[in-house]
Amino acid sequence: MFQTTIKESFMIAGGVGLHSGKPTRLVFYPAKAGEGIVLHRLDHNIRIPATYQYAKVSPLCTTIERDGVGVQTIEHLLSVCSGMGLDNLLVELEDQEMPIFDGSGVKFFEEFSKVGFVELDQPKEAIKITKPVSYSQGDIEILISPADDTSFTFAIDFDHEQVGQQEFQFNFTEKNYQEQIVRAKTFCLEQDVEALLDQGLIKGGNTSNAIVLGKDGHFNNLEVMTWLNEPNLHKILDQIGDFYLAGNLRILGAVYSSKSGHASHLEFLRYLLEERSDAWEKVEL
Repeated sequence: MFQTTIKESFMIAGGVGLHSGKPTRLVFYPAKAGEGIVLHRLDHNIRIPATYQYAKVSPLCTTIERDGVGVQTIEHLLSVCSGMGLDNLLVELEDQEMPIFDGSGVKFFEEFSKVGFVELDQPKEAIKITKPVSYSQGDIEILISPADDTSFTFAIDFDHEQVGQQEFQFNFTEKNYQEQIVRAKTFCLEQDVEALLDQGLIKGGNTSNAIVLGKDGHFNNLEVMTWLNEPNLHKILDQIGDFYLAGNLRILGAVYSSKSGHASHLEFLRYLLEERSDAWEKVEL
């Protein structure tokens, strides 16, 4: 298999940032083999590789930063790049946040599908897990075990009647990603909305781009959902995006996660790649 990029440049306008609420415009360009996914803040003329070395902990999203200039809420874009097998891409934007669109990855998926991909002249690589690696912090747990392909099993536990405790196993193929994951919207608890707004967050959120888990134990906007277990599926969508910070390479292994989020995904990646180099190797696909 060979690395890929998009066939030609294109633009997406009309979105808003989930947290900033500001209008966004993105321009996507093909990139050379080995360049990976790079975000270019035009207003500062700073290019930021979308890798864990540039990632930082931020509230409710994944952010990359270089020389004090950052781009936040990149997880949905990275998830779709991983889900579609897109290795190299340059994205230009003029502000600090990627657009939320409908709260899922489907807008990126549709636009990438329209323009199409082209193969490049270098082989596609992956990170293959050779030994089990575990990470825990309080009640958060992430475990990855050797496997010939990639799977994500995610367990969540929310104090909400229609969500509660549940677990979903996802076998990662591009077909399965399209059919089971890419349309999963982000979500929030109704009881947290006021506090998040007070913190300057979710200014661009609404009942069309986020599932609201109501105080009464029901979904406030069931009509925007595709699946009843959509919050669990969205956690997998996010984790796929966060794990693509590993050099924009897929990780071959069986991943189990319980109650994890963006911050713990980043900590796990750093631990795996920097402290457990004995547990993985790069391979050509």
